[in-house]
Amino acid sequence: MLHFYLDAIEIMRNVQPDIIHIEEEPFSPACWQFVSAAKRDGKKVIFFTWENIKRKHNPVYTYFDKYCIANANAAIAGNAEGKAILKEKGFKENIEVIPQYGVNLEDFPARDIAPSKNEYNIAYIGRLAPEKGIETIFSALKGTRGFKLHITGSGPSLEKLKNEAVAAEIADRTEFHPNMDREKIPEFLSKMDILILPSITTAIWKEQFGRVLIEAMAAKVPVIGSNSGEIQNVIDGAGLVFEEGTPVALASAIISLVSDEKLYMECVNKGYERVKANYTNEVIAGKLNEFYKNIK
Repeated sequence: MLHFYLDAIEIMRNVQPDIIHIEEEPFSPACWQFVSAAKRDGKKVIFFTWENIKRKHNPVYTYFDKYCIANANAAIAGNAEGKAILKEKGFKENIEVIPQYGVNLEDFPARDIAPSKNEYNIAYIGRLAPEKGIETIFSALKGTRGFKLHITGSGPSLEKLKNEAVAAEIADRTEFHPNMDREKIPEFLSKMDILILPSITTAIWKEQFGRVLIEAMAAKVPVIGSNSGEIQNVIDGAGLVFEEGTPVALASAIISLVSDEKLYMECVNKGYERVKANYTNEVIAGKLNEFYKNIK
């Protein structure tokens, strides 16, 4: 959403920060305002980017983008491709890959983990939109038994997805849940056995992180994700990854989990340890602290 500040310089001079951390893309007016104000006042300044697809901007945004890249002291990218794009654009200062915020492990209740059971609760949590690839799950599960699919979220594809569940002959085993408040996610996940994030890359979008993955891993729920965008880097061997938009590959991953108790528990344990080591709020705060200390 386009926004800017009428009093950016006044804010800076009232606060007198040592470092200005801008949670805005470098092509945004707000980022340009604070980078230029920081340069005038001799302050160190950094910005944050999630952009993992190269985009063409209008001339004004292109100017903002080039100015911020040329004048910021450092940058944080939410994903590896975002870092690569900044380097390709000529950003010469330090860039660290750090998500904006993590999880609190204590928010996730203990649960009974059953790697082998008669019926598995499979979850998707997120926007209901074409690029999220939810239809891939329907196709992968068509003709199977022993599962209940939970689709949680809201978006423009809701009615279409309900119709597609009927067409795939899994409507009787699919439950649509409304958009869920963040604080209710841990309790919901405690009742799930597998989480799937089947995102599909488009010309203008690819998965920038996939926060629900780290929430599921924190809840000790094994995850399966497509290879769109940052998903495979977030999972990094702590779950299963399949070729995006390929139902056969997703079906194979699901079968692997439910038929191999050792693999199932490995994904549970590796996922939890990966979150504990990389994605708690304490870990991310520590990474930010070190990052700030090393800004030149």
